[in-house]
Amino acid sequence: FSNTLGNDQFTVEFKEKDGTTNIIKSRPNMITNDPSKAVPGCNLIIFTVPAFAHEGYFKAIAPYIEPNTVVVGLPSQPGFQFQCCDLLGIGGKTCAIVSFESLPWACRIQKFAREVQVLGPKDTLACAIINRGCRPHFPILPTIQYIIGKEPKLTLAANYLSINLLADSVVHPPMMYGTWKDWDGKPLSEKPLFYQGLNEFAADMLDKVSTELFNTAQAIQKKYPEMDMSDVIHLFDWYKLNYRESISDFSTLQTAMRTC
Repeated sequence: FSNTLGNDQFTVEFKEKDGTTNIIKSRPNMITNDPSKAVPGCNLIIFTVPAFAHEGYFKAIAPYIEPNTVVVGLPSQPGFQFQCCDLLGIGGKTCAIVSFESLPWACRIQKFAREVQVLGPKDTLACAIINRGCRPHFPILPTIQYIIGKEPKLTLAANYLSINLLADSVVHPPMMYGTWKDWDGKPLSEKPLFYQGLNEFAADMLDKVSTELFNTAQAIQKKYPEMDMSDVIHLFDWYKLNYRESISDFSTLQTAMRTC
């Protein structure tokens, strides 16, 4: 990344909801694969890597993380909180853990380490905060909101379990299976679309998975009334809540995802 960027600035093409585009040019203060240089002195650490990479990064930063650090999963995906508690060691025992349900934007890499396109922010984005005795140096949610920008509007979920049960965290497996289950192994004539190419079979699988997660949340709340699981909603409702200004066809889950 560092060699590719060189001394140039990184370019972000940000597409606003009104159709306008803003060009933002900047560059990271530090680019390094050495946690001993990057972590000491940090009181806010944001994970923006895929879930499979979380464990490696937790282990890498554990020797250098300082008390009262705020660790953010953006997104966290199910299990982020448990890995954080398990792998950060002594320094992590007073860390606050912030788990977001999804990414704040849809993004596309245009040129590696040089240019990225942001297709637009979500309307809202929920998170759960586990303080674990942390005494942060700043108000957690307002600070993250300042870093992300005015949109999406960040909200606080009732508990971390609801973040883990939100259907957005399990969207990709049904979509991948629905897209490729009948593939004959031969090259395709053109690149398949992912969300915009959602077929009826995959949409039906998504609906069933989402319904099962919603029913699970309802069963938890029925057995433990003190657990507020109202943040767990069906994926279709989640799309209508987070992309209401971007979707052009709200008829079904499939059309909502294809026209978002």
